[in-house]
Amino acid sequence: MTKVVRLVALGVFSAGCHHTAPARKNSDVAPLIRDTLVVVAPIMDTSVVPFFKDSSVTRVFSAEGKTFKLQTPAQRQSFRATLGKERALWQARKPRDYRYLLRVGCFCPGTRGWLLIEVRAGQPLRAWDKSGRSVTLADWNTFSIDALYDNLERAIDTDGEVQIAFDPHWHFPQYVRTITLPGPDAWSITEARAFRPI
Repeated sequence: MTKVVRLVALGVFSAGCHHTAPARKNSDVAPLIRDTLVVVAPIMDTSVVPFFKDSSVTRVFSAEGKTFKLQTPAQRQSFRATLGKERALWQARKPRDYRYLLRVGCFCPGTRGWLLIEVRAGQPLRAWDKSGRSVTLADWNTFSIDALYDNLERAIDTDGEVQIAFDPHWHFPQYVRTITLPGPDAWSITEARAFRPI
């Protein structure tokens, strides 16, 4: 055996033979200190639960929308123009305050559940899960429609492919599938539905 292998083996065997410290008697243990911290339960809002009925309908978008191969300059320019046109229509129609269902999935960590997103002008974004519990806000799966447009515009130079379908009335992206370069495992899918002004 080499010197390194013997040292490793010696370390493994000595660790296995190590004795634990003797247990202390109760008289040696400090008195129990009660935790006075009050844990606040997540905010429940059962009025948001009806919004999720729209999430139970399975929709297949695989043939819907248009696919852009962003590695070619012409396709990249066409996607920019489409995004610009739809965003201008969204800006012209968007209500001051709105709610919508959002589901985001990607290769890692996978598809997440539907969230109800509430956007009110001048207030922080709010989000709830299907049971009406408020959820922690994260930039990757809780965002406004404007932030979704921002994300798409920033990703034009890093995405290899984008498939996108827009809501015909409000002009927000209702389905977006992207593959980030170098691909193919770097995919994401964003779905938005049940959009309602409030």
